[in-house]
Amino acid sequence: MSRPGNQRAAGRQARALLAKRLPGSKRGTVRHHLQRAAYIAATIWRRWHVGPYQWQLKHLRWYLVEQTNECASGTRYRYWLTVRLLIFSLDKDGWIERLDGPWVRPNGVRGPLKSGRPILEPTPPAR
Repeated sequence: MSRPGNQRAAGRQARALLAKRLPGSKRGTVRHHLQRAAYIAATIWRRWHVGPYQWQLKHLRWYLVEQTNECASGTRYRYWLTVRLLIFSLDKDGWIERLDGPWVRPNGVRGPLKSGRPILEPTPPAR
C-alpha cells in the first residue's frame, strides 16, 4: 500500500484493515475498535507521516507509552486490544511479546496473555 497523504487517509486505511478481519456486526465492540484504530492511525501519522502498512514496532510502542500515559488503566487496555488486532491484521505476530507494558491488563498488572477472540482468516477465492 502507498503512504497516505494525510491523517484522514491513514485513519481510513486502519479502519479498512480491521474491517476485513474482525468478526461480528459493525455495532458495539467492533465499531469501537474501528474508531480507535482510525484515531491511532491519525495520531501516528501526525508524528511520523506513515500509515498502517508502513508502521514499525517503534510507532506502536510510542503510541502506547506516550499517547496513553494520561489515560485510565481500563482505557489503556482497550487501546492495547485495538493495537493487538492491528498487529494481527498486519501479520506481525512477533511484535506482541515486544509490546509488553502496563497496558496489557486492565489493572496494570503483567501476566501471561490469553489468546483472545479469533480473527477471521481471509477466505480463498471461489473457483
